[in-house]
Amino acid sequence: MMTESLSSEDLDATLETLHFAFRGLVAEPDAILKTYGLSRIHHRLLFFINRYNDLSVNELVEAMRLTKQAIHKPLKTLAEQGYVDVRRDDNDKRIKRLSLTEQGKALQAHLTGIQHQLLRESFAETGDDHEGWRRVMEAMARRLGG
Repeated sequence: MMTESLSSEDLDATLETLHFAFRGLVAEPDAILKTYGLSRIHHRLLFFINRYNDLSVNELVEAMRLTKQAIHKPLKTLAEQGYVDVRRDDNDKRIKRLSLTEQGKALQAHLTGIQHQLLRESFAETGDDHEGWRRVMEAMARRLGG
């Protein structure tokens, strides 16, 4: 089907599916986080710090497309609870570098592992093209800029 021929009903059904798919993707990790007194933003921070190890706070802000204010408190919580190591840059002491502690790596791997498995199962079940799906997601993400 050509994208130009997608009706409003088709697009509404797609939006509804996207809504429930996202809820399905985060449901189990959110429940686990809650037992630690953490929330989805904490998982997102763990994910990005793991993905781009040893990044600066400014680089994290850029990667997540959020503000320093938005990540300050949850990042502080993760550091205080021993999930994130915050250290000064070797060459510029004004820069804070972030990495996951072993405890942070374990929690991040557990939470993201659940999501990886759901994605694997979903792609295996549908036989759909992962690359095509990712291109659609990337096109939507570009609306955020960056």
